[in-house]
Amino acid sequence: MPASRCDVDHNVDWALGGRTELTNLGPLCKGHHTVRHHTDWRIEQVAGSGGAIRWTSPSGRHYLVEPERAVPVFRSTESGGAPF
Repeated sequence: MPASRCDVDHNVDWALGGRTELTNLGPLCKGHHTVRHHTDWRIEQVAGSGGAIRWTSPSGRHYLVEPERAVPVFRSTESGGAPF
């Protein structure tokens, strides 16, 4: 499902102190958004992966979902990184 047709969901719920920032937000289709909030499935973003999400089932099994395209990474030239 293209992100443009998804809900943007907080990985750690905003009501529970989750921040509204790129590292705590991910696109979920309506079906997966419903599963995430009304069952014991959990999600987390995989740091440094470019947008991959790890789903954990109620039984503890892990499933990695990688995006079709990685989230762009922007680095400041002030810190010695490459320009955009």
